[in-house]
Amino acid sequence: MKRLYILRHAHTEPQGLGLSDFDRALDQQGREEAEALGQYLYQTAQKYDFIMCSAALRCQETLEPLRRLTKTGKIEISEDYYNISEDEILGYLRQAPDDAESLLYIGHNPGVIFTILKLVRLIPDFLKEGLKPATLVGIQVPITKWSDLGWHDGDIIDSYHPNLDSGDSPEPMKS
Repeated sequence: MKRLYILRHAHTEPQGLGLSDFDRALDQQGREEAEALGQYLYQTAQKYDFIMCSAALRCQETLEPLRRLTKTGKIEISEDYYNISEDEILGYLRQAPDDAESLLYIGHNPGVIFTILKLVRLIPDFLKEGLKPATLVGIQVPITKWSDLGWHDGDIIDSYHPNLDSGDSPEPMKS
């Protein structure tokens, strides 16, 4: 069994004139969410053997507190992960090193939500309306090699959203 965690980047500044989508930074709420995510991962002793992160500024800024507060293995930051489809994400996940038992992918909607929806066997209510920024979803998959990763085989084992300003976040779940 392997564990895959998928994280949508935290809230960002709106796209302004002269600013590319790729270069959008986290806003204040997003920075607070990223710090809260890091604290959650630290408190729950989460460790990732391999992290795949989009090179977009907002994804790297979401990663930074996690990098400081958690034990992580190898980190791969790539422009190839920027705004890609679920099929492309699956292709990259299948290339992850097999010695990584726990993997974190940080990316963008709509690719990340569609990846989660296609990976899991049962869709929980909190995902039926999409994936909010800064939401982390952990999925256990019955594989020994990442190249065997396929659709509809996974079970959600964890979910977290910092829920800094509203009451409609999923509760953390563990199994």
